[in-house]
Amino acid sequence: MKTTYKNEQIKRKFYEWLRFKKQFSPKSVNRYENAICLWEDFTDYKDFKNFNETIAVEFTNWLRNKKKVRSQENVSLTYSYHILRFIKLFFDWLSKQKGYKRIDSNAVDYLHLTKKETQEAIQPKDIKCPDLQDVKKAIENIKGENEIEMRDKALLSLAVMTGARIEAIMTLPMKSFDREKQVLYQHTELGVKTKNSTNITSVLIPFFYKETLTYFMQWYDYLQKQRGFTPENPIFPATKIENGKDNIGYYNTGKVEPVFMKAQTALRKIFEKRFTNAGVKYYHPHTFRHLLVRQISKQPLTEEQKRAFSQNFGHKYTGTTFGSGGYGRFEADKQIEIIRNVDFEGKNVEVKYGFNKKELAEFIVETIKNNDLGK
Repeated sequence: MKTTYKNEQIKRKFYEWLRFKKQFSPKSVNRYENAICLWEDFTDYKDFKNFNETIAVEFTNWLRNKKKVRSQENVSLTYSYHILRFIKLFFDWLSKQKGYKRIDSNAVDYLHLTKKETQEAIQPKDIKCPDLQDVKKAIENIKGENEIEMRDKALLSLAVMTGARIEAIMTLPMKSFDREKQVLYQHTELGVKTKNSTNITSVLIPFFYKETLTYFMQWYDYLQKQRGFTPENPIFPATKIENGKDNIGYYNTGKVEPVFMKAQTALRKIFEKRFTNAGVKYYHPHTFRHLLVRQISKQPLTEEQKRAFSQNFGHKYTGTTFGSGGYGRFEADKQIEIIRNVDFEGKNVEVKYGFNKKELAEFIVETIKNNDLGK
């Protein structure tokens, strides 16, 4: 191993600083580990003390031209932007540590993309999400004839009612749901894993597809009354697998067992399977959050209601939920469609702006295109 013991020591100290001082999650710390591994790969595991402006610039250029795994395509600017951000924080921290204070902290500023590249890297991307009718088709296609089908039907139903993240869904215990209030408590003290360990109280929102509440409640009641699940058992348990004849192979029993699923991939495969079986395009479970926000955004909400819905999603700010840079961002085609269909008050518009409502709509759409806002 070329990696020096000294480098390993200081890296370990940095990761501990991220965990305990900055309170980063293990997943976030892992991103810094991967970034530093890239740096070491580029520098051939040289001592971190060798860091300077020249190496910073060379690394940035190397990163720009780095290829994706098993591809001739360059890594994205977004990827490069975040790698540089992670490396920058590491060397900024390192320059303040004993034995490393000779590192020129100004050299850290050379770890950056151009302004144009940075703008492109952080530009909000259009997020495609399933159509509500496709979600209905996927859910209604599940017959519910055995425990696996009942579970999957309830799983998709809860996702469309709450927009809960997949890691939270897979760690929900029975006690996290208040049946009487129809409220889901995504709280860390209950063992639920949430983003940044934030406690989220989510009211179920079945108003756009009322049957989802029935499917979820039927499953919850079944686990309690028929299977005798305890408050500590999972709402969405793992599939029970048994040995085949003569202990050769395994087979799906069509039943569940009171244990939590071990990996997020298991839940993603359920979503993919159910969409595929229904003959509709598969979308990642996280896009259900976008679908729900877009349905809610169609309602005439007060600022107070917006804040309440933001909390329902676990967001601190309404802009994250409803803003054009967050979940409320429309795809360009939808943005244009909405503007074209605005019912402008013809007379007032003509008096104020000198043209009618149709001309105004076309003017706004053309302005958006010219300013690249529709991209």
